[in-house]
Parts: sequence; C-alpha cells; structure tokens
Amino acid sequence: MARMGFLHEWVGEEFSIQAVHMITPDESVLRLMTRDYMNLGKEIKRRKNQLHQIFAFTFPELKTFFKGGITGIVARNLIRKYPTPQELKNASIENIAKTLHIKGGYKHEKRADELLHLAQTTVGIQQVGHHLWRQEWMLNQLDMLEEAQKTLLTQLSQLITTHPYTPIIESMPINSPIWTATLISVIGNVDRFHNYGQFRAYVGWFPQIQQSGTSINSSSLAKDGTRLGRNVFGQMARTLITPKVRETPFRIYYERLLGRGMKPSKEMGHLSGKLASVLFECLKTHTLYDEVRHRKQLGIPTTDVPDIKTTVEIQDALIDNPELSEIEETDEST
Repeated sequence: MARMGFLHEWVGEEFSIQAVHMITPDESVLRLMTRDYMNLGKEIKRRKNQLHQIFAFTFPELKTFFKGGITGIVARNLIRKYPTPQELKNASIENIAKTLHIKGGYKHEKRADELLHLAQTTVGIQQVGHHLWRQEWMLNQLDMLEEAQKTLLTQLSQLITTHPYTPIIESMPINSPIWTATLISVIGNVDRFHNYGQFRAYVGWFPQIQQSGTSINSSSLAKDGTRLGRNVFGQMARTLITPKVRETPFRIYYERLLGRGMKPSKEMGHLSGKLASVLFECLKTHTLYDEVRHRKQLGIPTTDVPDIKTTVEIQDALIDNPELSEIEETDEST
C-alpha cells in the first residue's frame, strides 16, 4: 500500500483495486466431491478392464454372447453363479436362463442354449484358486465402487438444488447433475470474470498463439485453465452433436463450421467455446438459456421445432476424458 501511494504521488501511476472473491466452503466441498466422483469412475473402469483381462484367458467366448461387454449387471450376476465355464457347462439350460432373467437379461435368457454351447466348447484355460479369489474380489469391488458413486451423485444432486446457478446451468439443452455440480464448484462467483474471454480462458477453452522466435506458426487450444471445466464443456459439445440429442442451435452452429471446411477437432473447440460463452452470459445476467432467442440471433427459423424447451438429462456423464485435451481451436470466434 505504501508503494502504491508513492507511485501515485511521485510518478502519477494509477491503480484500480478489485474485490477478491474467495471460494466458499460449499464450493470447496463441491469441488472435492466432483473429484472423488471422477476418481471413483477411474477405479470402476480399472476393475472392469481387469475383469475383461481374466476372461480373455479363461472364457474368451463370453464376450461374443454379451455384445455390450461382460461387466454389465447381467453378466456379473451370471459370473457369480457360475465363476468358471467348467461350472457353467454342467448347468441346465433352464437354470442358466433363470440366472439371466434375475437381473433383467430377458433377451439373453432366450439364448441360454447358445451360452451353454460356448461353455462346452471354450478354448479358455482352467482357473486356479487364486484366480477365482481375484475374480470374486473384483466383482465385490465393482459393486462397492458403483454403490459409492451412486450415493455420491445423490448427495451432489441434493447440494446443488438450492444453488442460484443450478436452474441456469440446467436450462441448457443438455444437463447432468455431475456437470452442474462441477461447473458450480469451478466457476465460484461469476462476477470475478469481467468478460467472456476471461471466463473461457479460465475453463480452458481459448486459443493460444504458437510461435518460434519472432515467427508466428499457428494457434491451438491453450493448455491452461481448469481441467474439470475443460472436460465438462468438451463433453457437453460432444453430446450435443450426437444423433440421440435433438437438433439445437449449437449443432447447427457446428454444422455451419463443417460447411466452411474446418477440421472436426477445431470445430469441437469452437463449439465448446461457444457453450462457455453462452453460459457465461446467462450466469452474468441471471437469466435462463432462451433457445428461441438464440435461434433468432443465428438466423434459424423457430417454427416446427419439437418441444423446444425440453432438455436431455445425461445421468451417467463422466467428467474425466483425456481425449478432450486433444481438441484444438484456432481463433476467438464465437
């Protein structure tokens, strides 16, 4: 403060003092909980991969029966009942069908005879005692981790219910409780950002010039910013362009970029930045996302749009995706 007074008095240098917005205890807890949710997701994925590795040697034909993977609830219930293909091949078709039916494998139970034939003709190696213990341990770990993740998601959903940013974030065309909780914990007080450029830089969606010496080579997505914020907006962008989500102004914006011949990875960068900019404006003005207004601004007809106010809730959204860090962006265009 003394130096500021000296420079102001003798040099004439002016200073502006800005309020510092400290993270609140609630926001700190939310950030910790979202990180725990992310870590649980990693552990679940690791256990599933390990289970796949075991059956790649002991019962490789099982993955041809369960097309969606052998780590689903129906497949895991079957493995608990018949830990090895040797035990499975001695079971009757009726008992196998009943086991598949218990956890909702109604389509699979009709193919119980096919599963029995796979067990009888398997080329897998026979498991020893420790392999069986390890397999059972992984199944128990998966149950425990998934239950913990489910409980944590419930707690997160309850915590964000009364937050003023929740209805604004969830007014976007797609939403997820974990996305909402993550963005609330990452953003904190939106008033600390003076413009959307600062906000985009903070959440990791802004371009950075790459240069060698005095030569400017190109621009790409900067590596700075919060990882959690970068992943949320990246996953929102990826979800919005999938066929399972109805057409929105964001997808139309993406398709316009496609028509300009832009690379898909750069288009994703622009779309993620667009999402961040739109959400920032909504939070700054304390208004819900208005798709009709957004369509008019982009010159898109608002007629014949099915249920324009509905949103798609993504229940099982993950917030840790290393592929998102590879998305590039070339300029500040929004």
